[in-house]
Amino acid sequence: MLLTKLFLFQTIRYFVIGGGAFLFLNKWAKLRFQKHRIQETPVTKKQISTEIKYSLITLLIFSVFFSTILNPSFGPFLKLYDDSTSYPLWWPLLSIPVLVFLHDTFFYWMHRTLHHKFFYNKFHRTHHLSTNPTPFASFSFHPVEAVFEAIWVLPVLMIIPIHKYSLLTFAFISFLNNIKGHLGFELSRGKARILNSSTHHSLHHRYFKSNFGLYFLFWDRICKTEGPPA
Repeated sequence: MLLTKLFLFQTIRYFVIGGGAFLFLNKWAKLRFQKHRIQETPVTKKQISTEIKYSLITLLIFSVFFSTILNPSFGPFLKLYDDSTSYPLWWPLLSIPVLVFLHDTFFYWMHRTLHHKFFYNKFHRTHHLSTNPTPFASFSFHPVEAVFEAIWVLPVLMIIPIHKYSLLTFAFISFLNNIKGHLGFELSRGKARILNSSTHHSLHHRYFKSNFGLYFLFWDRICKTEGPPA
């Protein structure tokens, strides 16, 4: 069953990559990376268990969503394709940064909306239970927020032709970006100029009212929501 396979795949990937990153930075190479730690707020076992619980719920919701849109009966409504002759050979490659840009734009404005006190208290507060996030918090969302985190791609696939492998590649890039944002350690060299950094997102978890971007910094800079200084 596709749903079961997707959920198992996402769960294994979450624990192997996210859990591996957490153990490597916080346990196996703790002394080496201590100076790269962004916040000194202790991470508790309760925090990690909460992050894992909500992340697994999110991954289940994602699996339900993607198993639905990948179902052949849903195919006529989407421009998702898997052959190499329908569109130019360069399009599958170019469509990946297009998806990243569209996702970044959608996420910024959805994220700012979720910080309105009505939506924050009901939904987004779940993600901010982690003031000092770990990789396990990468998908720690309220179920309602998880739906919105996934559903944005549906109208995109109804309008823009996307190769299945391009969608899978984008999904993996998005996954890695989520892990990076919640590392709790800054591993990049120098201050980020274009790309969002672990520091920027960690500061968002700490101060709540700035750094709403996902992949890039330009929406935060255009809308003057970048800060406090990293």
